[in-house]
Amino acid sequence: MLEIFIVLAVLVGFIFVAIKVFVKQEDTKTYQYKIKGPVLSAAQTAFYNALKEAVGEHGVILTKVNMSSVVTPQQGTNKKQWFIANKVIARSYFDFVVCDPRTMQPRVVIEYDNGQKLDKGKVERQKLIMQVCKSAGIPLIGASVKLSYQVSKIRRLLAAHIDLIEADKEVRFCKRCGSPMIIKTATQGDFKGRRFFTCSRQPLCQYTENYNVVFDAND
Repeated sequence: MLEIFIVLAVLVGFIFVAIKVFVKQEDTKTYQYKIKGPVLSAAQTAFYNALKEAVGEHGVILTKVNMSSVVTPQQGTNKKQWFIANKVIARSYFDFVVCDPRTMQPRVVIEYDNGQKLDKGKVERQKLIMQVCKSAGIPLIGASVKLSYQVSKIRRLLAAHIDLIEADKEVRFCKRCGSPMIIKTATQGDFKGRRFFTCSRQPLCQYTENYNVVFDAND
């Protein structure tokens, strides 16, 4: 009986050593790779070029950035919950992140809509991005394919969040009374520091519009 146990022990030890050697060989094995192709699709590249023109020297644009490189679960979360929360964001990415050129601090996240039909995966991804950005306090801008050819509109979207970027001079008229609108900056509340359009006839007319609302030419 003792001999059987000895044989089994030796056999188990041999298998254990063999597995370690095999795993080590696999870890050090040299695999061959090839370039997968362009990092961005043709449509994404067109938008990237327009975004680069809009940002200029006031920001650094990163593409397809893993979420866990930009945000992290808040402190106070227990180890298990932190791991789960981090695992969720580690499996996804931001389409575009505009960073401060001096500090590389994220300033704006841009989610690019390729115009394809919504499916369950796309909906879940959009929900995650909105929840993460809201929780982390990072401005989120949604961009569509048509913005690839509208640099001035992209610049206006960014100007609401990046002070150094000045939007092209624009004239808007109040949709309530028809008077010219002026740009002001919020001094209090959740949107403190953000720009917005307000009717020049205030306080007689209280109509306002978000600074980053994009209107088509025929609006």
